[in-house]
Amino acid sequence: MQDAQQHIMQPIAQSAAAKWSYISLFYSMFYFFSLYAGFDRYSQLQVIATFVCYLLFLVCFLLAMRYCETRSQWPILGIILVAFITSSFHPGANALFGYAAFFSSFYFATKRANAFLAINIAAQLSAAFAFDLLHIFYLGPSLGVSISLHIFGRFTQKEHIHQYQQQQKRLQIKQLATIAERERIARDMHDLLGHSLSSLALKSELAEKLIEKERYQQAQDEIKQVAALARETLSEVRQAVTGLKQSGLKAQISALEQQLESAGFTTKSQIEFTQLTPTLETTLIMLCKEWVTNIVRHSNGNCVDISLTQNQHDIALNIVDNGQVNKLSPGNGISGIASRVAEHNGKYSINTENGVHLSVQLAAH
Repeated sequence: MQDAQQHIMQPIAQSAAAKWSYISLFYSMFYFFSLYAGFDRYSQLQVIATFVCYLLFLVCFLLAMRYCETRSQWPILGIILVAFITSSFHPGANALFGYAAFFSSFYFATKRANAFLAINIAAQLSAAFAFDLLHIFYLGPSLGVSISLHIFGRFTQKEHIHQYQQQQKRLQIKQLATIAERERIARDMHDLLGHSLSSLALKSELAEKLIEKERYQQAQDEIKQVAALARETLSEVRQAVTGLKQSGLKAQISALEQQLESAGFTTKSQIEFTQLTPTLETTLIMLCKEWVTNIVRHSNGNCVDISLTQNQHDIALNIVDNGQVNKLSPGNGISGIASRVAEHNGKYSINTENGVHLSVQLAAH
């Protein structure tokens, strides 16, 4: 609330209320009504003074629009003073007191705003007594408009504070979403590059040792494998950066099937879903890529089934291959899968009794 109140101290000209504040100047035309209605009762000097005083009011009005809270008190007091002095020869000046009431109510905290309203009303009553204007046509519009605009200013300030707080909440949510997206990208890059870079490092070290032992042909083979692995890793990074959201889940699964078939696996898939959020779709793509990569690199089987089905509440992903393993190492992408599933409050299991079966269940919304 303190931050929001501090925001209110900014000039009205920089707020959403600026447009309506400028439009309200049309009301100030009532200032000239008594001049128009009784022009013959005004001397030439009074006519000139009436316009000069209105220009002084406009100067104070524009300063109040552009000054922050700590400085706006002076143009607000200036409006009250101009209206008071002008009332001595031009009763239409009662139309100006309301502007001071609105500005003080919008800018200031409750106690201070009420104090300025009291000063404003005191100036109006003083002008009425001092300049023989103690009648309904002067005090009625003056007091009525001032009190009304004071109340309106309070509501406008509260609405402005509410809008500011909502803006801050949206900004905070956006910042949190940005942080989450950065963490997701970092994790994706880690999952894509972690194994490949480790392999590159090992093969490079192996090639160096082979060269030291003058086993050049074997070293050359290892270097070729390093180059091939580097190209494969670069391709995966490009897909992660530009391809995941563009091609979508079905296209990615189709590309993974082609990758499996190129590696000698026969594939079968059942993909049935309606509509997924971008975050959930990305998660499913990365789960599929991670597990298929593990199958290609580590499975001794030759057949893979991919199933993705959705009901009203959940979406289920099942990837089964007929490879036989005694024990899965936690380093084979399982930790990455666990963290992705946990982000969606889902669950997963890996069964190795008849082949290897990954089962993931996530909330569909």
